[in-house]
Amino acid sequence: MKPKRVKAEVAPPRPAEVSASDREVLTEAYRGGLIAAWKRDDERGYRLTLSDSREEYVDVAKLAGYLEAVRVSIARASDRARG
Repeated sequence: MKPKRVKAEVAPPRPAEVSASDREVLTEAYRGGLIAAWKRDDERGYRLTLSDSREEYVDVAKLAGYLEAVRVSIARASDRARG
């Protein structure tokens, strides 16, 4: 009877790091109700779950600009709804 082969230990992938400035921007957007959740994706950047349950992938370099655009579009929509 052959002995069992021992599989090589494979380290689990490390979660991608979120920079302090990105964390601050994301936390502010979460507290302001723009996003419901976020997750860092190594290949695509950030996966954001918006307040309307839609998911978007955003490049790390474009995060602040994207969230500002979402903030402006929500403000315009609420202005149109008022009057």
